[in-house]
Amino acid sequence: MAPRAAFIDQFDALWSRFDSVYPSFAYKRVDWDAQRTRYRPRAERARSQDELVAVLIEMLTPLHDRHVWLVDPRGQVVPTYRASVVANFDRARWEAAMRDASIVRRNDIGEGMVGGYAYLYIGSWRAPVDIDALDLALERVREAQGLIIDLRTNAGGSDGTALAFAGRFTRRAFPASYVEIRTDPRVTDVEMPLARTISPRGAWQFTRPVVLITGRGGLSATESFAAAMRTLPQVTVIGDTTGGASGNPATFALGAGWQFTVPRWLEYGPDRQPIEGRGVAPHLAMTWNPDSYDSQRDPLIDAAVGLLGERTGVYRIAPSGPADPPTRQLDGRDRH
Repeated sequence: MAPRAAFIDQFDALWSRFDSVYPSFAYKRVDWDAQRTRYRPRAERARSQDELVAVLIEMLTPLHDRHVWLVDPRGQVVPTYRASVVANFDRARWEAAMRDASIVRRNDIGEGMVGGYAYLYIGSWRAPVDIDALDLALERVREAQGLIIDLRTNAGGSDGTALAFAGRFTRRAFPASYVEIRTDPRVTDVEMPLARTISPRGAWQFTRPVVLITGRGGLSATESFAAAMRTLPQVTVIGDTTGGASGNPATFALGAGWQFTVPRWLEYGPDRQPIEGRGVAPHLAMTWNPDSYDSQRDPLIDAAVGLLGERTGVYRIAPSGPADPPTRQLDGRDRH
């Protein structure tokens, strides 16, 4: 087959797959037929695989979808869209806080104690993080008076794992999210969007106060988890809105060793508001300006400790540095 004919076949394969699967053209206000009219002639004129890929990326960029990317023959990801965000996370500050917390790292799960409360860092929902590992981590903090779950750097993974873990925090079943998928037009008995329900899971549920710390670095399965958890009465979400990328992509062959991804659903939170492009907002938005603090502490972790103190009625003063006196506990009568 002539190279240019192969390039047209690749273009048509990608365009057709998006046309039949991608659920968000209307939501993103992208005329997909018009994209084909505009970019197919350029694909015909491509003189190399790299030129074809450049045309495909330009056609896909208006989707503003962080789950749409290409993969080259070496396995390197080539994104079609890069969001401009400011993450509310500073690794040096976080590591200093973790030294205070005596954190124990188990792959992408970190467990510690901050200000007298349990702290759980979940860096991913991908293997080797699985529901068994998360259940064990929760079992170890079962008696804690409050729990901080830090999701600021969690870019996603298995939303099945994330939502199963959310089932450890509720005593009632409820719709965790709704997803809209493309179906065969001949199918008329399926109502969209489809509800995804969380049910209580495990021998016990953690119903004491919980603070989630979220930010723009939290994507995909993290957003499904945060959207579900923020509806629970014992949960307060602080920090920043999540990144707004929730498409559940599948990977398909393009040709010449290349692959591409296509998101397969448009997800809505329990409030039936779309997550894609909007994210999940915290209950308490906190401006990330750590330079305004004199110490090198992580201000969001300290804020989480303060909120748990208010929720539990136990007030603690966190030390501002290793040379300060140890944390002291105050009961409600000592509060002014």
